[in-house]
Amino acid sequence: MKKYKLLLFIGGLVFLPFLIGAKSGDYENKPNIIFIYTDDLRYDGVGFNGNPQALTPMLDRMAKKSLRFHQANVVFSLCSPSRASLLTGRYGSAIGVLELGSDLNGNELSIAQYLKEAGYHTGMSGKWHIGKTPVAAGFDFSVFFRSNGTYYGRTINDEGNVLKVEKHCDLYCVERSIDFINDAAKKDEPFFLFHNTQLPHMNGELIWDARQETKDRFNEAAMPVPESHLDDLSNKPGYLRSVRNLSQAKVYGYPDKKAIQEHTRDYYAVITEMDEYLGLLFKTIEDLGLKENTYVFFMSDNGWMLGEHGFTSKVLPYRPSTKVSLFVMGPNLEPTDLDHLVLNIDMAPTLLDMAGITLPDNLHGRSIWPLMNGDQMDWRKAFVYEGLGTYGGALPNLSVINQDFRYIETFENSRLEKVVFREFYDQKTDPLELINLIGSEKVMSKVSEAQKLISEHRKTVLQQ
Repeated sequence: MKKYKLLLFIGGLVFLPFLIGAKSGDYENKPNIIFIYTDDLRYDGVGFNGNPQALTPMLDRMAKKSLRFHQANVVFSLCSPSRASLLTGRYGSAIGVLELGSDLNGNELSIAQYLKEAGYHTGMSGKWHIGKTPVAAGFDFSVFFRSNGTYYGRTINDEGNVLKVEKHCDLYCVERSIDFINDAAKKDEPFFLFHNTQLPHMNGELIWDARQETKDRFNEAAMPVPESHLDDLSNKPGYLRSVRNLSQAKVYGYPDKKAIQEHTRDYYAVITEMDEYLGLLFKTIEDLGLKENTYVFFMSDNGWMLGEHGFTSKVLPYRPSTKVSLFVMGPNLEPTDLDHLVLNIDMAPTLLDMAGITLPDNLHGRSIWPLMNGDQMDWRKAFVYEGLGTYGGALPNLSVINQDFRYIETFENSRLEKVVFREFYDQKTDPLELINLIGSEKVMSKVSEAQKLISEHRKTVLQQ
């Protein structure tokens, strides 16, 4: 892969106030924005997406009042890259974040910096997984823990004070988000809260440590087992036989059906506890009467595999890994189900658009604000997934994903000079992604179409 140059903001950082200040004075018409970003929550890990085994009553109630996007994806399914892309509206390869804990390139700006310049009071609470501090990324208020670890007894940086917090880290951060909202509601300026959960990510010992009474609410024998859990991977790239997704799954007892069901029960249990804690946040929004001028977004940083193809975890470019939930609740939004192909890189331009901020021209995502307002517009039909990090022994890959097919190119190394394996799955007839149609004459035109999109992505994103 050629070394790429970073795209610069118009006029450079010094002219940022000039770019957005013209629209920053009319605070009364700027909406409050709360963005909830969960961790490792797969699309069907919640009741509102049709899973009768998931117990998420509060999220189900909120989703029922919201715009629900059923084709939302992330552009790289890993914690740090996903969060960095959401904060900037740009691909990880362009901003320097393809690995866990890596940091944004020096001249990258986050949505918090733009919103702050436009008169917003900005707050961040919960998991933080990029190098610089939340304050350096534009947040006035920050209560955060880094990366992943124990649920209880977690070290949390609370407004500069480092504390060891005995209660669940997500509960503590929800309570501090509530403090932020209560304080922000008294101010004249609008506010932006970026609330990040640890759940349903595993704890530091790689278990889902839910309370026993929560686990007891689930019937383990009723937990789903993917039809593809015994996949022999014969039509997939060879490196998958040694990748962490498979080796760690074996540690958990996969592909044994009972092991998958027990694991799934534990996963659903921590999602239920997440739902419980977030319920306190939603109640505060309602109690303060903020619904008239507050938009609430709910999304996940990536999906999660629970035995599909024998795998655990994320990163790999398959549907359970890339597809996530997304709903938006707010004034004048009618509850609606939408099938637009929406991405985490669309969130930054959306929030800036909602705040009346001129969008930088280097964003890779698009604002969904017109879609939220019911506008008819030409929307993307496909996107490129960047599987370019090294986490878990994955080989670099670029994929084209749309509602009809998923085309994956796996490369020999990070130079991206040689494709060593290709995959093509019909998303309509083969949603389990079991039948690799590469070589079939009937998909040749679609493969060619996908290859053009990858070529364009390499020119416009990777080689900049």
